[in-house]
Amino acid sequence: MTVTRRELFRAAGLGAGALMLGSTSLTAQAAAVVKPPFAAPTAARPMRLCFNENALGMSSAAQVAATDAVLHQASLYPFVRCGALAKACADFMGGKPENIMLTHGSAESIRAAIEAYITPDAQLVIPELTYGDGEDTAVKNGLKVVKVKMGAQWSIDIEGMKKAVAAHKGRSIVYFVNPNNPTSTVVDSKVLNKWIASRPANTFFVIDEAYAEYVQSKKFVSCKTLVDQGFDNVCVLKTFSKIFAMAGMRVGFTYAAPSVIKNVRRKVAYDVMIGIPAVEAALAEVTDRAFIAQSRQENARARAILNKALDELGIERLESQTNFVFMNLKAPLKPFAERMRAEHIWVGRPFPPAVQWCRISLGTVEDMTYFVEKLKEFRAKGWV
Repeated sequence: MTVTRRELFRAAGLGAGALMLGSTSLTAQAAAVVKPPFAAPTAARPMRLCFNENALGMSSAAQVAATDAVLHQASLYPFVRCGALAKACADFMGGKPENIMLTHGSAESIRAAIEAYITPDAQLVIPELTYGDGEDTAVKNGLKVVKVKMGAQWSIDIEGMKKAVAAHKGRSIVYFVNPNNPTSTVVDSKVLNKWIASRPANTFFVIDEAYAEYVQSKKFVSCKTLVDQGFDNVCVLKTFSKIFAMAGMRVGFTYAAPSVIKNVRRKVAYDVMIGIPAVEAALAEVTDRAFIAQSRQENARARAILNKALDELGIERLESQTNFVFMNLKAPLKPFAERMRAEHIWVGRPFPPAVQWCRISLGTVEDMTYFVEKLKEFRAKGWV
């Protein structure tokens, strides 16, 4: 389906009007994004169930904003609009602009936050199974990495991480992804937040909350609450790549105490030099409650379809709080992934040591219905 620019402006205008009324009901207003029609995957257009992207794409308002920025603002430096985006991100988090540092996606936030706290005696403490950018940053900087074994059902062993910190005489940088990637699960925030609030000596916490907007569990409480209480031993990293559907636009930010922001900023070349189309799209999305609600609803429906099929087939899965599901093949991943690729479906890469588990990103409801059909075909053939 091709959506004209006029239609996009109309959708954006209707969405803005609904937001002014304070409504988030999708039945009472125009959809925040025109959902793409389903088409079976092909070699040229595979089904990307591997990158944890928002399958809906950017909101209609963001598409309009980015297009308009290319047409009318591409010749302008982005300084002023970056300031506006920092303010909007602060409002989104319930903080102040001095709590915000913009970055080119959360990857730069991860790198800068870790590098800002490296000392000659430092170590990076991470769970054994988690997102790899923290470890990558440490390796590039020659920093010792301590991986803490996972608990039952690939749970994060906070007590084990505490011991790793306590046993080290120098500085510890703790990189913690919550909800965790690739497991899709959350830890009990009471335990994590209590540890951070105890202010363990010479320890700094880098908390990656890329998927927080998808969480439904009451066990999750953002570590932003600690920042709001004035703790300066923690920063919270956010991205526009996930629920905001801007993975290709590269916008993220760090949320922390002003002193932490000042320190981390030393490791960022320019936090006011993000491309203007990305800035304008982010400004449109960060205030678009209808789009966030629509994305959450679509994700929940897609997850329910996959979960139901996995349960019917007797395939073990972890309880997902994200836009992906971690399932146990009880067999090597490679043959399954190759057979799915032959069907033009890309699934998650290997995540050692969970070598028999597969991460499935959630697409649209129609995507997951199609994937489930293929999964059942694989079962009939004895492949899964």
